[in-house]
Amino acid sequence: AKCVDIALSSCTDVAYTQTIYPNFLDQKSREVIEYSSEYILISVLHNLLQGECNPDLRLLGCSVLAPQCEKDKVIKPCRHVCENLKKNCLPAFDAIDMAWPYFLDCDRFFAEEEEGCFDPLAKLRGEVDVEEDLPSDLPATFLQFKHHSYSQMVSTLKKTASKCSHIATTYSIGRSFEGKDLFVIEFSTKPGHHELLKPEFKYIGNMHGNEVVGKELLIYLAQYLCSEYLLGNPRIQTLINNTRIHLLPSLNPDGYELAAEEGAGYNGWVIGRQTAQNLDLNRNFPDLTSEAYRRAGIRGARLDHIPIPQSYWWGKVAPETKAVMKWLRSIPFVLSASLHGGELVVTYPYDYSRHPMEEKMFSPTPDEKMFKMLAKAYADAHPVISDRSELRCGGNFVKRGGIINGAEWYSFTGGMADFNYLHTNCFEVTVEVGCEKFPLEEELFTIWHENRDALLNYMEMV
Repeated sequence: AKCVDIALSSCTDVAYTQTIYPNFLDQKSREVIEYSSEYILISVLHNLLQGECNPDLRLLGCSVLAPQCEKDKVIKPCRHVCENLKKNCLPAFDAIDMAWPYFLDCDRFFAEEEEGCFDPLAKLRGEVDVEEDLPSDLPATFLQFKHHSYSQMVSTLKKTASKCSHIATTYSIGRSFEGKDLFVIEFSTKPGHHELLKPEFKYIGNMHGNEVVGKELLIYLAQYLCSEYLLGNPRIQTLINNTRIHLLPSLNPDGYELAAEEGAGYNGWVIGRQTAQNLDLNRNFPDLTSEAYRRAGIRGARLDHIPIPQSYWWGKVAPETKAVMKWLRSIPFVLSASLHGGELVVTYPYDYSRHPMEEKMFSPTPDEKMFKMLAKAYADAHPVISDRSELRCGGNFVKRGGIINGAEWYSFTGGMADFNYLHTNCFEVTVEVGCEKFPLEEELFTIWHENRDALLNYMEMV
């Protein structure tokens, strides 16, 4: 047998130019391969897995169906590449109840480096191992389900914006107490510019540093929006073409670094929650709710765009809080959600109770019906929050449809959601996205799968 040029349409972008017949499956010609179930499968994997782990899986399949040939000798793909990809992508197959493809058997068709092998994904990522930080030329379609350090988060956001530079940009709204930029990635048809009649939307994650799931979800969401827009996904293109979207994955990067020292799986409720100044950001905003309650008894009094009282500035105000307030004044946001962890429920304003002793009490805004509709838009699209048979994490919100008025759950003052509503008229809900605050990496794919459609559905409510 001799080396021949690769003529398979699904394998034209492999890192080599020649293959040999028969291949590892004993398929003796291009025609036989093209009509095989294995070849058809690698052609449709992107749609089956909804964009996860591709084109990596397709290229891995090509390395078996059309293996590299040099000097009329076949070269096997490297086993460690197959094993690493299987580790990262098996959850995607489990999610659709599909077994790992037999022809991607890492033991049968792949070789150790000592035997002589080639990396079928080298063209995508150079010599960087799949467990390392994402390189600049790795496709945005590949979501790496790992915990991102601050520097990895910034790098991933910048690379994503670079890949989709015509619809994305990054910017900082300010710095944390320890000097870390509070990075945002924006998606719109005119990134960096407000457009008349185009609504402004934002997601904020990691307000409490030890609640890391929201941070990772927004990093994944950024890559997903970029990838699917480029692939022509009509839902994503419609969303970005008609909305200006801002994603702030980590509002408390200082607290995250402290929580990360404890490591994944540590589900403490204190370490890393607060900022480097020991401030809880969700208790640090001006209390405008008390003023709203006072105004409610005055005929004709407005409950929107309530000014910040001068006395607020006499207290300790975090730079992260100041950055958000400046951000809200500079962009006319209309819809928002803050992603937290430790429960599975969506809460909505008011978060501060009408009860004088701050006890639990149903405390609705004048826009109660609208807030309930918005909260349900996320909850109903989340398969676990909406599943009435689930016992949840500790609280039981099944009879409420997975949503609750914030003050009725527990009351606190100085919250970001109440401030958004009363100071800027932006509607913000709080989403508790999972029982564990800092889950293990192997749980991240499932969490993304549970929240992806809910994240999109809520954005579409804008």
